[in-house]
Parts: sequence; C-alpha cells; structure tokens
Amino acid sequence: MTAIEKERKSYEQMCPMATALDFVGDRWTVLILRELLGGPARFQELRDGLPGIATNLLTERLRRMEGDGIVRRVEFGGSGLYTLTEAGAGIRTAIEELGMWGARMDRVGPAVHPRSIRATAMALQAMLSRAGDALPMEADVIELEMDGEYAEVVLGPRPTVTARTSPQPDARVSVASAAIADFLVGQCDAAAAFNHVSGDEKATRRMVNALS
Repeated sequence: MTAIEKERKSYEQMCPMATALDFVGDRWTVLILRELLGGPARFQELRDGLPGIATNLLTERLRRMEGDGIVRRVEFGGSGLYTLTEAGAGIRTAIEELGMWGARMDRVGPAVHPRSIRATAMALQAMLSRAGDALPMEADVIELEMDGEYAEVVLGPRPTVTARTSPQPDARVSVASAAIADFLVGQCDAAAAFNHVSGDEKATRRMVNALS
C-alpha cells in the first residue's frame, strides 16, 4: 500500500452523504469525475485537463476509482482509455448542481487555468438538460470547435455533449475559449459566443436558443 492509499479515511457515519464523501471526497476526485463526465479520456488527456495534479496522484486516484467501481479502463487504439461506469455516471446531477452552486460563489483565488474541453462539455450539457421547452423534439447533431478541440452536441429531449469529433454533424460551430469562459459565467450571451461555420444554420440557432 502506497502513502497516498494510506491517506484514505472514512467518516464512519450512518449517513448517505458521508458515504458519498468516503468515495469522492478526496482532493481531485470530483474534478476527475468532471473530466470523465465530459467524455472518455486517456491518461495524458486527464493530466492536461487537470493542471497541477501530480502524475502519481492521478494514477492513485484512478486506481482507487477503478477499485470502487466508479471508473473503468479499457484498451482503445493501443492505449488505455478511462470512462465512467454506470455507477460513476450516476453522479452527474450532483456534480452539475455543485458546479452551478459554485458559479454563484465568489472565487477563493484567481482563475489561472482555462476550462478543459471536457469540463466545457459537462457544463454545456448541464445547461442544455435544463433548457426545457427550448429543446427540439428531433435530434440535431452539432460539432463544436474550441481552439482546435472538439465536442459533439446532440440536441433533443435528452441532450448530450461529449468531448469528441462528430463524423456527420448537421452543423459546425466555433467558439473561442475566452468567449465560452465569459458565456458560462454569464458575461456574454450565447449568440455572441457561438459562431456558425457550416451546415444547417437552423440547427445552430436551435442550440443557441436552448443555451439562452
């Protein structure tokens, strides 16, 4: 057992909240979940999306989450790909609500690092899932490009946003990382942040309307 593994402790309380924190209460664990809620990722992609985390700590956290049945590692394209299990994905609503609560709070310190594409995907899905009647009944597939990285937005009654390219999108849209950062904290509207590039302009407008 490593020194990091020895740090794990339990609240030892008969309480569902305490049980949840026994699994995800350690530093970085919730942010690893945030990244994987935005889409499966290779180890280096997680490192890139979590600036400041030590390599050995990320390894230990992933190993523990695998052991807990929250994360699964699969072989894909000759390397390991981390993805959430059904149990891990079940925390989505709680993480989304935690993020929305955080958006209403003052920052403890300055924001130094930009949002990763996976964190952006998770935040956009959280917003779209609460768009209600603004969501179209038929699915629109939109490829969102952000400074050379991509997310696939699927509009519809159950919208999803996943960090990946889209093979045959109905529309392609671009957004700068600075613009998405302003949009997600309410400093600009969706129409100003997202730019239609090609494809069905109506699909782009439906996405903008849903995000508004």
